[in-house]
Amino acid sequence: MIPLSREDQEYLNWLTRIECRAIIPLKWTILFVSLIVWFWSTHFTLPATEVFMLFFLYGMFNVAQSYFFYARRVTPHQIKPFCYVSYLIDIAFVTFLIYLDTTRYYGVNVQSDFYILYFLMILRGFALFRRSREAIFMSLVISGLFIFTIWYRETSFDFIRQRAFALKFSLIWMVSMMSWFIVEMINNQKSDLMRIRESLLRSEQFATLGQLAAGVAHEINNPIGIISAYSEYLLKNSPPTDEHREDYETIQKEALRCEKIVSQLLNFANPSAREIVKCNLATLNREVQAFIFHDKINRGIEVENEIDEDLPDLLCDPVQIKQALLNIYLNAKQAMAGSEEKKFFVSLKTSNGNAPCLVLTIRDTGCGISRGDLAKVFDPFFTRRKGGAGLGLSITRRIIEGHSGTITIRNASPGGTEVQLILPVQT
Repeated sequence: MIPLSREDQEYLNWLTRIECRAIIPLKWTILFVSLIVWFWSTHFTLPATEVFMLFFLYGMFNVAQSYFFYARRVTPHQIKPFCYVSYLIDIAFVTFLIYLDTTRYYGVNVQSDFYILYFLMILRGFALFRRSREAIFMSLVISGLFIFTIWYRETSFDFIRQRAFALKFSLIWMVSMMSWFIVEMINNQKSDLMRIRESLLRSEQFATLGQLAAGVAHEINNPIGIISAYSEYLLKNSPPTDEHREDYETIQKEALRCEKIVSQLLNFANPSAREIVKCNLATLNREVQAFIFHDKINRGIEVENEIDEDLPDLLCDPVQIKQALLNIYLNAKQAMAGSEEKKFFVSLKTSNGNAPCLVLTIRDTGCGISRGDLAKVFDPFFTRRKGGAGLGLSITRRIIEGHSGTITIRNASPGGTEVQLILPVQT
């Protein structure tokens, strides 16, 4: 079974609360009000068999749904399908109720007043649909059912010219428009809440990692330093033919790797104070490229730069921005290790949207990122690379967001990965 993302879990929890607190009570209200109105309009005579079965079956389904939700017998993966089935059964109940009500007046030009229940069916869609097109589709279905229930009895479309039908049909679509607006408003609010929640969670992670890093540095830095020093001493004093020389090299290599991980952890949790100055982002990018691609090993990598002229200066900490760019380039270079074509496409442009900003796009021709890993690449300690600490992109995002910018990563077409940095220009 595929694990649910945090956003899906939040949505399903919210949907469960809405079903228990609002939808299920609404369904029981529809059942009892419809039953009372039916008996009132028929002067409390016994209903026909088909009417009795309609109310009985709808009542039994309400009993089943109430039991499954209130007794928590529905698993997270079953909640949404169960709600969709419940919604379709509600629509079917209202449709058959209207049909049976109009058949009582066969031969008389009377339209059922139970059509009002269609308004509730449209409005309750806000608790189920996450996209406007889903709400629009169901509104079209309900409108079609409303027309069908009338046409089936009248066997012609003359009723379309009647004022009563036009008014009712207009009201249905007015409620539909209101429903679309509610869906959009709720989705926007949920998106804002999720962003705030993610920001708070990251802040809590940073605070926890700050305490963890201090303890880790204090407890293991000294033993690692001693191990590294002894391994270096043994290497210097052992002859090349020593059978243990390879072991000494392994000890030193792993000790240095531990020192690097601890250093990255400290940089992630306790970044140094920023020194904000005016910088040219193109210059910083060029310096990082010169540092990474200067040796013979990297001469096989081609870099294609497309940089606008007369770029505005950026208020930033040049050391931190260069660190962020360095992490991105190193990750991309490692992803292209097994690729036949090793090429970077770098674009730096000015965007004058709601606010002026610099947009830096770095695309490689590497292996790309699997769909399941795209949502995790910024998580601390997440890595698919052997020997990696999983902190490079976490540090990068913290640096960019610390400069009021954004960073996004996506797979490029036809292959590779594309990283986009957006940094605001403060005038």
